[in-house]
Amino acid sequence: TELGESIPKCYALSESSVMLVETLKMYEEVGDKWLKGEKTVDKTLQTTLQFYNVIALASYFCKSYSTAYFTCKAMQLSLQRGLCDHTPPALIQFTTVLNKDENAMLCYRIAKDAMSLRERFDVAAQIPELYFNFYGRIAWRFEPFQAGIEHLRQGFEAGLSSGHADMGLYCLLHTIKFVLFSSPSLKSTLKEIDYYLHLLKTYKSEVTNNFMLNFRETVSLLIDNGEAT
Repeated sequence: TELGESIPKCYALSESSVMLVETLKMYEEVGDKWLKGEKTVDKTLQTTLQFYNVIALASYFCKSYSTAYFTCKAMQLSLQRGLCDHTPPALIQFTTVLNKDENAMLCYRIAKDAMSLRERFDVAAQIPELYFNFYGRIAWRFEPFQAGIEHLRQGFEAGLSSGHADMGLYCLLHTIKFVLFSSPSLKSTLKEIDYYLHLLKTYKSEVTNNFMLNFRETVSLLIDNGEAT
């Protein structure tokens, strides 16, 4: 690219840890000042970050260890060249790759920094991805399940209305998972699952449908061992 970026033909798993440490160090060195910086108008940066974000998300769902590479590259570029509309998802994706039990609080703090940028940037189209990563993968350790459920439902609805149904459906799966963990009524949970299964006849997704059927079977067994539900 015009920014001198390139994609390596091969990438060793051992490089991931090194890149994550280097990127985290860069962030901690410029953190607060960088977050308060002005929005850049560099179109090339925006396009490159958008590309890295998309390919990092795709590699995550393919269970590829290259996710760390693309996530770190997006973060490093933004740290070096400034903030843009695609910085918030890059920052949150970075925390999801970095996130482990021993540094969960650090990742939560960084992810909250990313979410704080929503008020300054045009991220309406990125709400499903932001909510999926933040509430579905990071914040659940520290915030009430109900808060996550509310925002994940919003992410689901935003995904359907904005043409990002695939990401909206991932928000839906996390919604039901959190409902299972926290709902006081199994019957109301079953009713909600049935509603979404009906909706999936329109928004066809075999993966989502299979997960929802598994959720339904679990709830049915808990209610009456599957005899009447």
